[in-house]
Amino acid sequence: MEEQNSDIRSRWFSKMIGSFLGIGYFPLFPGTIASLVTAAIAYVLATSVEIKLIWDIEIFFVLLLIGLLAGYDLVRHKNIKDPKWFVMDEVAGMWLTLIALPKDNIWVVLIAFAMFRVFDISKPWLIRKAEKIPGAVGIMFDDVLAAIPSWLITFAIWKLFL
Repeated sequence: MEEQNSDIRSRWFSKMIGSFLGIGYFPLFPGTIASLVTAAIAYVLATSVEIKLIWDIEIFFVLLLIGLLAGYDLVRHKNIKDPKWFVMDEVAGMWLTLIALPKDNIWVVLIAFAMFRVFDISKPWLIRKAEKIPGAVGIMFDDVLAAIPSWLITFAIWKLFL
């Protein structure tokens, strides 16, 4: 009985992490909302404290790791593939898109958000292939890949125009 209660708590915790504290359960555009909330958190945080590059990297890896663990738990125990409510992949991908960029510049944050959503939704070439990887890695990896061109374009716009 105790083991069953532990499994229930584990699934509940994995769902809360995977849904980014319930944001993934929004009825419309949960991935977009999770990305926007992540961008807003980054902006507010950056206007309050200086986010050093090492912190940026550490935050990304923590988000990636807890997303992988939550995804692994859900895939293993619930045989869930990539549910709409699982948005921790968008959270990690959005943070990666913002790494080393001036998160206290609202224009940079908004451009990064827009670029990330374009690549995450359209899923060109390799990003679409990554989505087909089975398990938690497939859930998370397509958004990590979507962050790369998003970052490159945002960086170029920032350096050239802002």
